[in-house]
Amino acid sequence: MPSRETALLRVENLEKRFGGIIALDGYNISIQAGELVGLIGPNGAGKTTVFNLLSGVLRPTRGRIMFGGRDITRRRPDQNTFLGIARTFQNIRLFDDLSVIDNIKIAFHMRLGKGFWQTLFHTSGYRQAEMKMERRADEFLDLFDLSAIKDTMAKNLPYGLQRRVEIARAMATLP
Repeated sequence: MPSRETALLRVENLEKRFGGIIALDGYNISIQAGELVGLIGPNGAGKTTVFNLLSGVLRPTRGRIMFGGRDITRRRPDQNTFLGIARTFQNIRLFDDLSVIDNIKIAFHMRLGKGFWQTLFHTSGYRQAEMKMERRADEFLDLFDLSAIKDTMAKNLPYGLQRRVEIARAMATLP
């Protein structure tokens, strides 16, 4: 069995307090690359708090989070996403006024997008990146069986399809 030092994700003594409320206390876990782990428990047990801490949405009161050998305890969500941590939320958080394909293309901007000036002036590098994002988004649309609704506004989709789009977008960050 691999050692704690080689764990992809290692959480040590994580705690989160909201004022006088202890939402999480002494949470520890070590997950190896390729390992699949579930987190179950009753309402109010702290499951969502754990995910909010791991993704950087919340900062812990105490403890340490290591991902890929890096301390990510105080990193922002966008920094964690760049490292390969993606998540969805209990309440769907799509861009309602964007199409399905545009919701998915947004996820690629972190890795494939171009800088401010290239975008502003629509340089050849910008146009190539946009074409690559379009192709990659089409692959994810196919993978999640969303191609037929790619031009539909997210707000016009039923809940189940919105959830699928959100999962496709999370996976498009290439976690």
